[in-house]
Amino acid sequence: MRKPTPTFAPLPMLLMTLLIGCTSQTGPDSNTGVFQTPEQATAARKAKLLIDWQEMAARIANAERPDIKTIKGEGFSLHLSADGVEQTLDLTPLTEKLSSAAGKEREPIRAYLNLKVPEFDRARLAKMPFEQARLMIHPQLYNARQTTALAAPDTGKAPITNAVVIDLNWIPAIRWPGSEARTPVDADMAAEWKIPAEQVSAAAMENLKQEFAARTQNPIETTDLPGLGRYGSLRSGVDPAILLLPDFVAAVRKEWKTDDDLVVFLPSRNSINVIERKNERLLNRMIPEWTSIYAKSTDPMISSMILASDKGLSLLSYSASSNKPATAPATKPAPYIVH
Repeated sequence: MRKPTPTFAPLPMLLMTLLIGCTSQTGPDSNTGVFQTPEQATAARKAKLLIDWQEMAARIANAERPDIKTIKGEGFSLHLSADGVEQTLDLTPLTEKLSSAAGKEREPIRAYLNLKVPEFDRARLAKMPFEQARLMIHPQLYNARQTTALAAPDTGKAPITNAVVIDLNWIPAIRWPGSEARTPVDADMAAEWKIPAEQVSAAAMENLKQEFAARTQNPIETTDLPGLGRYGSLRSGVDPAILLLPDFVAAVRKEWKTDDDLVVFLPSRNSINVIERKNERLLNRMIPEWTSIYAKSTDPMISSMILASDKGLSLLSYSASSNKPATAPATKPAPYIVH
């Protein structure tokens, strides 16, 4: 029986196949990554980083400021648009900080946006009619140091300032929807709207009153201390500016069924307590606690106590040492005060 004879491709065809396999390319720059010089490889890595940082900055801006549409701009920049106003935000000044913040790029990006976006917000307000902006104006409480720091970054102008007591002011500020961003309103902005500064402040207080009237829950949470009495804490999420309203005093009095004035302590925005003025026993016990909270706060408000009465807010003139009992009660241990 004959064995099958093996067949082979003709020699010229085999050579052609080998030549094509060795020289086939997708273009003149195929596999450039293999043949890059060190300088080209460094430039490619930097370009990739800039794109990554730019996309991260856009994501952060859109998440924290949903009222502004932010997209990638030309080069290393962002493009902002809202209320008919557009602006390019150059990110180049961030390059050095981002290069030394591997894995923590969000922090310098967020700080840079907080520094630069307020200028865009002011440009939006300048183009916005007062009637549109009016509904977003609310009063904000600040101590003297914080008030000074609120000067507009692009003009250096101080905001419209209303004194409450020594070292405590309130200013009218735009509360942008969907974010924690606030834009203080200054006299120049009021002039753009062709209204006096007093009208801006009046609009802020009117909005606060309407917001307070719409509440269905008392603004304070009451804590009873056996043998000492009660104190109130401003509920989480309640705007501290409601202290400016006579309605606040009325609401606390109604809740406690009292006609007494109130002592308010404002060591920080997140820790606001009230006590009945006549309850000096509890007041003496609370003052050291409040003082400790103020000393430990990273962003303290004021150390003084405020008297809230039918006449409004004023500093409380009170000395705990002269009214404090000489000895603590011997029958009961001092209660633990929950903050």
